[in-house]
Amino acid sequence: MNDKKGFILKRTGHLVYLHAPLLAEDELTKHAFSTRTGGCSIGAVRSLNTAFHTEDQAEKVLENRFRFFRIFKIDHLQIVSAIQVHGTNLEEFGLHNRGEGATPGSMKKHCDALVTAEPEVTLTAYAADCQLLFFKAIDRPLIGLAHAGKAGTLGAVGPKVIRYLNQHYNVPSDRLLVGMGPAICRKCYRISKPEMELFSREGWGDKQYLEKYDQDLWSLDLTAINKAQLISSGVRKEHIAINHWCTACRQDLFYSYRRDRGKTGRMIGFIAINGKETGDL
Repeated sequence: MNDKKGFILKRTGHLVYLHAPLLAEDELTKHAFSTRTGGCSIGAVRSLNTAFHTEDQAEKVLENRFRFFRIFKIDHLQIVSAIQVHGTNLEEFGLHNRGEGATPGSMKKHCDALVTAEPEVTLTAYAADCQLLFFKAIDRPLIGLAHAGKAGTLGAVGPKVIRYLNQHYNVPSDRLLVGMGPAICRKCYRISKPEMELFSREGWGDKQYLEKYDQDLWSLDLTAINKAQLISSGVRKEHIAINHWCTACRQDLFYSYRRDRGKTGRMIGFIAINGKETGDL
């Protein structure tokens, strides 16, 4: 769906990616979320797999990253990522961290939320059903990226990023823009009774978030919960680029861990503050 308040498809050559116009109304930052098209990987991870922790060759992952990041004039060997542990740990990254996660075994930090105030530090995260949240301060060089899967959403990783930016950078919540990346939809996402009880205890038992599917399974809406958490944390509704894409429904565009029963690739999302050297690569 091409909604100005959400993410829209863009194409460069054979490569298709998603972009949120709301986050691009100035030239302070750049961002994108990849699809599975335009790469060189084969088999279950065909074609633009961007993660090393999959059944893919490192050389192919590096080539895929090169193809993706050159669109944005970013050196794929200088990107930053962390070991995602499906939690709510947050770390701040700087120029000295560039390259962590760019090659196999180079990740150093274990976290699912990344923040930086330094130009040319490209924050990245990976997903194949989990939701990536892109944070950007209005008129200030300050960004964040969070990986919000089942555990991260339950633990409110989005609000944790907001509190960090509030407390450490004195940025009011209503001066933040947030993009909600593609994620598995409620029609495709089923959780067990014990998992349902965990979400219910945290206040997400209402039908708009959680609904019984059959005797032992419940449908969970990650996007609805993450959006509600952002709004309750003070982010204005008009400052949220809402998600309209399901990673499981759109096999032509996305990898899906649930749909593909674990044998699949990963999309990559990134956000970066522009600097003087941008465009020189």
